[in-house]
Amino acid sequence: MKKTLTAIIILVLIFSFVIVASAGENSSSPDMTLDEYCESEDFSMEGLQRLFPEYYDECQEAYARDAAQVKEIEANLDEMLAEGRREAEKDVKRNEAEPLVFNYPILGSIGDIIVELEMDSGSFGFAGHAAIVSKDSGLTVESYAKSFSPIGIDGVQFYKNQWGWKAGALLIRPKNISSSVNPYRTAAQFAESKVDLPYNKNFFNKKTTSKYYCSQLVWQAWLAAGIDIEKGTVPNGMITPADIVNSSNTYIVNKVPD
Repeated sequence: MKKTLTAIIILVLIFSFVIVASAGENSSSPDMTLDEYCESEDFSMEGLQRLFPEYYDECQEAYARDAAQVKEIEANLDEMLAEGRREAEKDVKRNEAEPLVFNYPILGSIGDIIVELEMDSGSFGFAGHAAIVSKDSGLTVESYAKSFSPIGIDGVQFYKNQWGWKAGALLIRPKNISSSVNPYRTAAQFAESKVDLPYNKNFFNKKTTSKYYCSQLVWQAWLAAGIDIEKGTVPNGMITPADIVNSSNTYIVNKVPD
């Protein structure tokens, strides 16, 4: 009798443990919104695919489109650089036409955009990474997912501007800024005001001002300065580094040599 009772107690304990463990594995409620899940400590790609399959599939499709756009940019890069040299002569920063030898390894100056089409800042919806130069040209403002951040911090942070060392990096500027440096300052100040905000894993929520992925931050910073650096691209709900390069409102100033 005692042996039977002991066996029953053991079975009950095992059953209880299985239930608790199962509850732990499924602690992310399907009732959570996409934003809530992306911000939760339980976030994982596997969980995202299970709980929000439509969003996961949409990101995979967007990544494929963006990868094709990156290849197109790479194929046309020489032509885009030649056009950029002509555009640089009209810019208020035309005296910085050769920024790669200016204060090296610092790339660019206040408000400039830097894009690397091969780097990864934590996105699974697009390729590449984008940064903006702060008021202090020795610093950039960038947003990374924590696991991809060079300093191990999630979201928007200041980083040392050492982009002149990063082969293939592109220096980008908005077109037709010919009479005032104020738009550059406005864009830089906007980005700086977002430091310490978290990384945005909902890439199609590009208009939120409470969290940022890399290219969303740069796009909103220049939108605050009155220039839409997505113009001329095909809007698909998110803004990618390749969209910034391909915009009819931007040009490539220069490229860090390979």
